[in-house]
Amino acid sequence: MIGPTLAPLFALVIVAVHRGLAAIGDQFAFDQVLPEPRTCIQDGCLQGRYYSDLEGRPYEAYLGVPFAKPPVGRLRFRNPVQNDPWSGDYDATWERSRCMQKNDVKPQQTVQGGEDCLYLNVYRPRNVTGPLPVIFFIHGGAFISGSSSMAEFGPERFMDTRKVILVTPQYRLAVFGFLSTEDRASPGNYGLKDQLFALRWTQRNIAYFGGDPKLVTIAGQSAGSSSVQHHMMSPQTRGLFARAVSMSGSALGFWHYDVDKLALTRRQAEVVGIANATELTTEQLVEELREVDGLELARSIDKLKVFYVHPVTLWQSTVERYVDEDTYMSEDPRVLWESGNYYPVPYTVGLLDNEGSLYSSIILSNRSLLNEMNDHSVEYIPLIVGAYHPTSVEMLKDRFFPDGSDERWLTEENLPNLQKMVTEGVFYHSIIKTIKQSVALKSRTSPLSVFYFNFTGPYSQSYLDTYTYGDFGIVHADELLYLFRSSGGVPDYQVGSPVWYMAKILVDYYVDIAYNGIAGPLCTAESCQLLEFTNSDNPNKPVALDLIDGFDEEMFTFWDKLYALQNY
Repeated sequence: MIGPTLAPLFALVIVAVHRGLAAIGDQFAFDQVLPEPRTCIQDGCLQGRYYSDLEGRPYEAYLGVPFAKPPVGRLRFRNPVQNDPWSGDYDATWERSRCMQKNDVKPQQTVQGGEDCLYLNVYRPRNVTGPLPVIFFIHGGAFISGSSSMAEFGPERFMDTRKVILVTPQYRLAVFGFLSTEDRASPGNYGLKDQLFALRWTQRNIAYFGGDPKLVTIAGQSAGSSSVQHHMMSPQTRGLFARAVSMSGSALGFWHYDVDKLALTRRQAEVVGIANATELTTEQLVEELREVDGLELARSIDKLKVFYVHPVTLWQSTVERYVDEDTYMSEDPRVLWESGNYYPVPYTVGLLDNEGSLYSSIILSNRSLLNEMNDHSVEYIPLIVGAYHPTSVEMLKDRFFPDGSDERWLTEENLPNLQKMVTEGVFYHSIIKTIKQSVALKSRTSPLSVFYFNFTGPYSQSYLDTYTYGDFGIVHADELLYLFRSSGGVPDYQVGSPVWYMAKILVDYYVDIAYNGIAGPLCTAESCQLLEFTNSDNPNKPVALDLIDGFDEEMFTFWDKLYALQNY
């Protein structure tokens, strides 16, 4: 049932339908020759290029724009540095390399990208008067993978609206982005500081593109979602954005805190052959690591794993103990969030059904890996959800795998519970905690809204994760297939199909946030309703917008007790 609070959103459905159908007969004559777009910013002039949106109209794309100096050589494992201005026109017609990475979350991966990668893309509709709100989107990938590539994050659906400008930055990943000695030698958080630099670049330059620097929405998914929440807490980012959207990730998740950062750095040095790594001073350690070939550093991540790709989230944010004017985060984010010490902008939080597929789908689709995990159940299964205390290990066994033996937890009957366990422990607990602690602060006046993406379409990220057509349900990152055109993953949607309507409605929801701050029902301590995007049996309204009352409190309490046992 759609109540009065959903009337504006239901109107979005009608608007999306009429706009889409009208566009069929209103195609832009793109066969005419247009001069390539050109924009001058503080650093110099950019020569961009035109692309066609899904309705046949041109939009401007400025690709591979530098926002910091290349973090190579002596700049490896250092804070980003302001890039130098240039003379003449900078060629912004092609994408630059993704940041160096080995994405073991997907099967049979090799090292991709390079260290010279601090570039962003800017997209704006053609011939639209501004200033327009700006969506600054931070990609996910467990801080070990991802890029701003148009093949993954095509802007066409946002450009179709002709209402926003889209900025997609890249940032350093894994050891390059998050190596920390927890002191002055290597404070860490370089990937987050890269995002900070891109946000500052946006503030300085977005007006030249017709954007409104006072209406910047930062949004992100998975690790990008966690990044958004980190930016809300960092004193360095105050005033750089006006709204925030976090999808499927939280800065409160255990995976930010369960690794000894200095010990990991010493292990990293050991696996690449640095002698006496445990004896070197932190300054010597970092200097030695600066001399290691980048490909060797990226490849070596496999030697730091316990089981297959686990722990996935090995390199993470850190609390910086060395404090100066460039310090990004000097206090524990868990303390900052609970105490309300963060930037009070309108905040939207999203989640979906089978978030845990990111970690479990490859194992569930590979019998060899599944058997290996089962042979080491007591060690490997708790590792995935950061449960190390003996009591918490017992809690996991009793809740999810009671029919398994003490040595081999998994049976054919309880296999689905592996994905459920990861969904709850890695994602749901910290996301719900983020929401609960936010609304519990009576002194906070910033609005918060929550949405639940529960729409089944013919395509899924699970195929991209496993290269199989196994049914893993609505999985982690499926909503991205509707926000962005994924030309490298799925075909374009047929006009008028249910997935086409879903994409229109979800994009309009985000545009509404960019303009108004919040686009769904408010979540408060007294009442928290989730706006659900789901399927409908009505062919005239193929997408349903429903309300869900609250969360699974028993589930949340279980994980709260489990994580209270851990010492991190």
